[in-house]
Amino acid sequence: MSKMYVDLFISAIVGIFFTYFFTFIVERFERRIGLLGEDVHKKPGRFLPKSGGLGFLFGWSFSILIYMFMNAGNKMIFNDLITILLIIWFVGIVGLYDDMKRLGGITKVLLTALPGIAIYFASLYRPFVFIPFLGNARLSIVYPILLPIIYAVASNAINMTDTFTGVAPGVVLILTIFTFLSFLFFPLLPKSDPLYQIAIILAVLTISSLIGYLPHNFYPGKSFNGDCGSLSWGAILATIAILSKTEFFLVMAAIPIVTNGFTILSSIKGIIEHHELKTRPTIPDRDNNIIKANPDENAPITLAHLLTLKNPLSEKELVISLYLLVSISSIFTMIFYAILF
Repeated sequence: MSKMYVDLFISAIVGIFFTYFFTFIVERFERRIGLLGEDVHKKPGRFLPKSGGLGFLFGWSFSILIYMFMNAGNKMIFNDLITILLIIWFVGIVGLYDDMKRLGGITKVLLTALPGIAIYFASLYRPFVFIPFLGNARLSIVYPILLPIIYAVASNAINMTDTFTGVAPGVVLILTIFTFLSFLFFPLLPKSDPLYQIAIILAVLTISSLIGYLPHNFYPGKSFNGDCGSLSWGAILATIAILSKTEFFLVMAAIPIVTNGFTILSSIKGIIEHHELKTRPTIPDRDNNIIKANPDENAPITLAHLLTLKNPLSEKELVISLYLLVSISSIFTMIFYAILF
């Protein structure tokens, strides 16, 4: 076990630096080919690479490959990590295609559900869910049906938060850290279970790669994440939760994000892409660099809309407010679990 942690530490350090490096390369390449989008929350004329999240995927994958080759003798974990890499890259490619060509909302939901089917056939799950006060509820028939739903919901929930530079990777970093701490201190699987060990590997390398990536996207931002990044992060969170049996913990910790998704869907009455919205939830004052809630009664209700309803905020203040909301909900969830256990 000690070798596992030494190898994991080395891979994590590699992940930080290589994710930063790969994202820099991706940004330069996208500028060269003109894959750019305007930052509508800053002064006019500021264009950024659209799919910086691709750099995260390269760095994250590289750190996992480093770990795999240091542990090539463990065929079970080696094969399972290959499967997970392929699953996340599938979601990333779906997101990249959407960044370049545009997918419909329904199509994107259906495609991001497919990894759940792959997880089922690869047997990378345990068919039970921990429910507070009830314990482990065995769902041998229902759980496989839930797998595609978990992936679709997680991927698209993170995608819906990705409206301001720095929000999505910061929120995912916070959620990954607290989810990791939850199954480290309150394990629901034996620590000898291969799925538990894979969950540790994924969580640590996701945290390290996000640390390497965040400087590129945090305010004022050097690139956008694109759906390539946000959909992949949602799928990674779903995978970690499924492997470690922290589904309920993640839902509770991510209550602000879950609420954001439900309020958006209820206010627009359907699944559509953000570029198809006729009315925006917020209005940027680009000259003064502040964000205001859209007073139009038809404006979609989002967390950003609610946070700026009383007073306008700068983009940086808005991003930090969202970080605080997710951090607070995660801390309260940890306290709740500490009381339960």
